[in-house]
Amino acid sequence: MFKPTLASQKQIRTDFDGALSYFVGGNENYPEDQGFAIKPWNSVRWQNIGIRIIGNMAVAMGNYYFTPAKGGEDVKVEYSFAYTKNKEGKLKIILHGSHLPYAPVEMHSGE
Repeated sequence: MFKPTLASQKQIRTDFDGALSYFVGGNENYPEDQGFAIKPWNSVRWQNIGIRIIGNMAVAMGNYYFTPAKGGEDVKVEYSFAYTKNKEGKLKIILHGSHLPYAPVEMHSGE
């Protein structure tokens, strides 16, 4: 399962085509997808906050920072990944969630 950062119409993807569409776009079943992976990013930096290993599964959470190729502020994105080992011992992603950080709305008292 995959929760793309910038998806609002079909925000949970349960198959390969849905996940691929988010990264490269061009799938008529996901018209909001613009191809996140093919945007002009200069670099990405990972910041793992925590990793837990439970049997043959691992869960990681943290932030990644995307640097726009044209300059400007890095885009901070929060992530969660769950991995498992297949029969060959290779890690496979079985769950991914990605979100823009929470931005509280300032409450006004009406004064």
